[in-house]
Amino acid sequence: MDRFRLIIDGPLTPAGNMARDEALLRRVIAKGSVPCLRFYQWKPAGLSIGRFQSVGKGVDLEACSRYGVRLVRRLTGGEAVLHDDEITYSIIVPLTHPSFEGRGVVDTYRTISRALVKGLVLTGVDSSMAGGAKTRPDPAGQGVCFYTPTIYEIVACGKKIIGSAQTREKLVILQHGSIPIDWDINKQLEVMGVGPENRDAFRELFKCRATTISEQLGRRPDIDQLVGNFSRGFEEVFDMELENSDYTVQESKMARWLVERKYGNDEWNLRLDREDMARSVNAPCSNPSGTV
Repeated sequence: MDRFRLIIDGPLTPAGNMARDEALLRRVIAKGSVPCLRFYQWKPAGLSIGRFQSVGKGVDLEACSRYGVRLVRRLTGGEAVLHDDEITYSIIVPLTHPSFEGRGVVDTYRTISRALVKGLVLTGVDSSMAGGAKTRPDPAGQGVCFYTPTIYEIVACGKKIIGSAQTREKLVILQHGSIPIDWDINKQLEVMGVGPENRDAFRELFKCRATTISEQLGRRPDIDQLVGNFSRGFEEVFDMELENSDYTVQESKMARWLVERKYGNDEWNLRLDREDMARSVNAPCSNPSGTV
């Protein structure tokens, strides 16, 4: 049975959350850490956009300011997600792990989705993978992640309930995803830049195609129990033993450096040029214990 670190964070800033995910990724790549499973929350709320997503699509900076929502660009791909009343998971694991060895992107998504489905079932939410469902067109042309499920994401009663994104670097996977407990749909649509002329239509589509833990249970779940159920789901699917862990001194320094130089910086969060972003991705790794 493999040993994974289990890290449970309280609410952190959007920049802090993305920095901690990347710091853990860097340590696993450097073989300075065993694989990690992390759960966290957000304070203040954050609007995360995909690594190559244009800020002009799926983002209304004025609405973000009005609601106190902070923008952050993820290391992973995909589209805009509002992180507010939710639990977020991340898993960092080498592709050499027995659950992944020799498997492609879809199979790795499928394996992680099995763990997530198990966690939902333990919570009392009847759920499954989206399977071969076709992605539905976006009538307003907005980059909104929770609008529709893609292959092997998670649905409950036919509605998307968990949205995930993945990146791979040097044979290590980082996948993280949003598990919404409850949400304010109007707030979501406004900060994601859905114009007033499309808001009513999008609101109805959102209600039909996305859901939350609270909606499915008919009550608000206990956060500790929710994290415990998802932890058990990962333990069973990955045949692993989770050990409670904290950040090492080096990981903490690296995360602070990444906040200052990357995730808390407009140069990263608002950048549109892909080549410049690729150069920015590599910069924090060269001196992770520098200015903190």
